[in-house]
Amino acid sequence: MSETLPVRLHGKPIGELLLSGTLRSPEDWQFTYDGNAAEVATLGLSLSLPVRPEPYYGAVVRNWFANLLPEGRIKESVASRLRISPSDDFALLAAIGGECAGAVSIGTTTGTPAEDETDLETLFYLAGDGSVDGQWALAGAPHRLSLAGAQDKLAVVRETDGRLRLPNTDELSTHILKPDSRSLRGLRELEALGLRLARHVGLHVIDCELVSVAGRQALLLARYDRAGTSEGAATRLHQEDLCQALGYPSEMKYQSQGGPTLAKCAALIRTKAVMGPRASQHFLNWTVYSALIGNADAHGKNLAILHGRQGDLRLAPFYDLVPTIAFSEREIERTPALDIGNAQRIDQVEAADWDVFARQAGFAPRLVRRRVQELAEQIIGVLPAVLAELEQEGADAALLERRALQPITDNAQRMLERLAKR
Repeated sequence: MSETLPVRLHGKPIGELLLSGTLRSPEDWQFTYDGNAAEVATLGLSLSLPVRPEPYYGAVVRNWFANLLPEGRIKESVASRLRISPSDDFALLAAIGGECAGAVSIGTTTGTPAEDETDLETLFYLAGDGSVDGQWALAGAPHRLSLAGAQDKLAVVRETDGRLRLPNTDELSTHILKPDSRSLRGLRELEALGLRLARHVGLHVIDCELVSVAGRQALLLARYDRAGTSEGAATRLHQEDLCQALGYPSEMKYQSQGGPTLAKCAALIRTKAVMGPRASQHFLNWTVYSALIGNADAHGKNLAILHGRQGDLRLAPFYDLVPTIAFSEREIERTPALDIGNAQRIDQVEAADWDVFARQAGFAPRLVRRRVQELAEQIIGVLPAVLAELEQEGADAALLERRALQPITDNAQRMLERLAKR
């Protein structure tokens, strides 16, 4: 017995995903490219699944495609609503894989019933008080919208008048909407701070906006995997995160779980993908900035590669930049998601750890130390102004000042003092 799902890229057929057997285990997955796949995209779907005539089998297939799905409690809520086992990734892709990250579509388009509600205010009013984990992701399930990650989120269209709604059939979403977390209070403000601060220190990062939908605070994020046409319409950009590009499942996005290392990520960027010095600098900026703001959750799915149709590659703008140091250790531990040298805590990275990172990742230690110093000084200098800016836009200023201002400043200042002793 076998099941098949057509896979499209940029709206064009590129291959077929197949599951055989009754156990539905990773070994039962198979993906085969169509004969003209290279005409759709020179490199195919992934650096871990380059175009070839022979089929791909097993975990490398399951890992790449399952990385397109939600994770954790959000995945469980969506699966429960659809009466699908949360371990049945193939069935979940068939149910909600119509619009995934980037330019991938999985399964047969069934169309959204014309009577389905798309206005978010109305939709959430009808859904109730929002106390269910994954409520916003659930709202996108009937429209076959799948967004990877452990946070509740929803792909939406932003109208010219600012109104937010679900996309209609065959319409692309333009933004991602994240409600403030019910388990990690203040996550909305802190993620906005991480993103806005990165922009103020000159890093390439997605746009974000603080909004309220149906009485609930949320963060609206511009999709980096979308581009505008001359006619003003949105078009898809293909992307994959570093776990996908390296062949890791989402369950191994942390190094402590057997996942990628910073050295492996750097080698992928520098040698396998051959993206050039600009991409290497972008990767260095991501690593250093995440450490300085105390982001212990900078894992393998939080950096992505954008694929051009002719095989050109570049790193995506930064996203999911949260100073997790602002949360208590009962909520989020301090262990870095990807090891920086021998540091055991994100707030205890030493100058010597940067030297170890530099050697492992192929950077000159002096270059790394200089970049750490530059970004630390910039962060300390602009952080108060960024907090004031977000307060003007409706952020909880007291929360940011109480939980983020001093920890981030102290962490950056400590790093400058360690560098000065070298």
